[in-house]
Amino acid sequence: MIKKNKLIYGIVFLLIVLGLMDTVVKKSTKEDLIKGENQRSFKEHVVFYPQHQDDEVLWGGSAIVEAIKQCGKDNVYVVLVSDGSGVNVFNNHKYKDLTRKEKEALRNVEFKAALKHLGIKEKNIIILADIDNHEGTHFDLMEKVALNFEKKFVSVTHVSHCYKLDNHPMHRQNGKVIHKLYEEGKLKDVMYFLKPKYAEKVDPNKKTTYVVINDKEYNKIKNACKEYQLKNNKDHRYGIGYTSAHSYFDELLLNPKLTSTLYEENK
Repeated sequence: MIKKNKLIYGIVFLLIVLGLMDTVVKKSTKEDLIKGENQRSFKEHVVFYPQHQDDEVLWGGSAIVEAIKQCGKDNVYVVLVSDGSGVNVFNNHKYKDLTRKEKEALRNVEFKAALKHLGIKEKNIIILADIDNHEGTHFDLMEKVALNFEKKFVSVTHVSHCYKLDNHPMHRQNGKVIHKLYEEGKLKDVMYFLKPKYAEKVDPNKKTTYVVINDKEYNKIKNACKEYQLKNNKDHRYGIGYTSAHSYFDELLLNPKLTSTLYEENK
């Protein structure tokens, strides 16, 4: 009888502990939301415009995960603007005989694998270099695609790079395409990726942060990052994304919330 009572007491104690842990997790999540994390709602459809392969997870991983939660997989799109063939990794002699399209293909293997982990459907991935075969940055085509999304869906959030707060000139130009259309009243809802060093300097009223809130979400982004690290010569995987931007990947993965920060002028 004593042993039975001890067992009952033990089970009750365990349930109390688990209940307290659940309360702590819920409280933590609630506190995060009070701080403004994950509170900004997207429109019914969301389109992300990374300039290069890996930009989508480095600056928008948590935002993409949240967009899918809010809008559903069918309504979240990723438009890759540049083919990524100009990355410094390709200066290595082992790539010297590759064509521009072959370099792009190597990068797109990483890109598509990463997006699969994030939850983006393959049919919702648009690669502008595959539509326009001419070498270049495809900013004119990016503008047309954005206008087509706006016309087709009406309720759309467009997310590009920041047109003024970024140290990469192609990122700024990417943002200028969306910002121009917004200024002209052709796009109604826009947001811009912010790198951490700029996010720290921006007025809190002009930015929104998105964070992971559980292990499942954390692993989605972590596994997406791993696709850019993977090296396997047999499968033609060379870790191009990580090699070219390792400091950014390391900084992101040191952040336990894997925070994505988006800038908003229309807040």
